[in-house]
Amino acid sequence: MRVKKFSNRLVSLSLAVVVVVAACPFLNAACASANSAHSTASKPATSPMAAANDAVTEWNQKAVSLTLASAPPLAPIQQARVMAIFQLAVHDAVNGITGEYETYLSPPAAPQNASPEAAAIAAAHHALKNLFPASVGELDFQYVISLTLHGLSLSDPGIEFGRSAAAAILAARANDHSGEAQFPYDAPGAGNPGVWVRLNNAPALLPGWGNVTPFVIRSASQFDPGPPPALNSDTYTTDYNEIKQIGVKLSSTRTSEQSDIAQFWRASPTAIWNSALTQVMETRNLNLSEKARVFALMYLAAGDASIACWGTKYEYNFWRPEPAIISGGLDGNDSTIADASWQPFIPTPPFPEYPSGHATNSSAMAKVLMLEFGDNPGVPITVTLSGITRNWNSFSEGVQEVIDARVYSGIHFRNSDEVGARMGRQIAQFVSHHALRRSSKP
Repeated sequence: MRVKKFSNRLVSLSLAVVVVVAACPFLNAACASANSAHSTASKPATSPMAAANDAVTEWNQKAVSLTLASAPPLAPIQQARVMAIFQLAVHDAVNGITGEYETYLSPPAAPQNASPEAAAIAAAHHALKNLFPASVGELDFQYVISLTLHGLSLSDPGIEFGRSAAAAILAARANDHSGEAQFPYDAPGAGNPGVWVRLNNAPALLPGWGNVTPFVIRSASQFDPGPPPALNSDTYTTDYNEIKQIGVKLSSTRTSEQSDIAQFWRASPTAIWNSALTQVMETRNLNLSEKARVFALMYLAAGDASIACWGTKYEYNFWRPEPAIISGGLDGNDSTIADASWQPFIPTPPFPEYPSGHATNSSAMAKVLMLEFGDNPGVPITVTLSGITRNWNSFSEGVQEVIDARVYSGIHFRNSDEVGARMGRQIAQFVSHHALRRSSKP
């Protein structure tokens, strides 16, 4: 297969890298450390590209970095979509050559002598250039570095195959309605007891995300959990009084560790669970096909969990604890006493309460990891974000912690967290059963 010519700028970068490699033939993290006195602008080795032993993990780290630092910022559900597209591109590029797992789409037969690692690099590069066009220059540079680090040629037939695999995934998601998900919205009956209302005139966040085309599940309503509990129910009463006490801004019952847990889980599911997955993969002898698949499977589940959760949120439009507690005297429940000055520990997000988005996404991602590695992966999972470190011995510990965290934060009733976690598990089970299965081909 004839490989398309690159731009003069990219060829020049290639030549520059050849010179660098000639001077430092073992370009890696150690080489980067030796050059730590150089300025950031002249120090491409600070990129995660040189930190991993395989191209799939390298480019996953780059994708996460761009996704979390996007300007303007991406909402967590948008992050899940971006990462799903990216990881699917890499998965199809690699497994389209190795044939170990079914691809998401149906790429043409791979050319002879195509390197799956070259395909992974090319697919990752092409996907990220389209998803983050402002970073094209940086990505072009790192693309050439990545090929060089792995001893791959610009003429490897895997490059064109990987690029075409990424292009197919991007085209398949180009009209998935994600671009139409933000519009002015007020819930029908807003202001009535139990109905979500916008606070401080903040616009509703992505009210149309439930209309985004799912990746694997049949529809956003496939795992609809039904409505939230009635305002006069025992469940609502218990949850109301729990969060009123422990989720308030200045709580006398919330411990310092519980406050840290609340703050830690303000980070997005991508930031937390990608780290958990990479830590566990480092302890497993997974090949390139397996790594590409697990990353893709986790983000497929997260992408579909986001769509299903948001569809449910805007179907039921349940109110948040903050307006619920302020208006507790109007809900018809004598056991929910109002507090006109109540404020949550973490600011109330601008979208309906039921079910919890973080619990849904985290549970979906964690369930995929449970299915792949078992609930207890045999190694402690340690994640540090914003100076707070959390440790778990099992994935289910992390899920339970996010359930608790949203209560400590004062932004979710416990039942909504538990319902979200159940939805996430169900979606992950479905995705794992129907997508990226081991190939039956000989």
